[in-house]
Amino acid sequence: MRIILFAILLSGVLMGCGHEADTNMKDKIQFVPNEDYVGDPSPTVKEEMKLTPEEHAEFEKLQKKIQEEKEAE
Repeated sequence: MRIILFAILLSGVLMGCGHEADTNMKDKIQFVPNEDYVGDPSPTVKEEMKLTPEEHAEFEKLQKKIQEEKEAE
């Protein structure tokens, strides 16, 4: 019985410590904008697909087919 009571008490203390640590970390983390940055605040990132040569050839064929269909309309 004592072991169960001790385990409950210990878990309560540890949960309280975890909550306090989360609160303290949230208070310490503050967003501060970089005043020296002169670039675009929302840059667009161009990601290119990394394809194998076979996949790239198939992709090119599909692009041409779609372009031909659009031109036919």
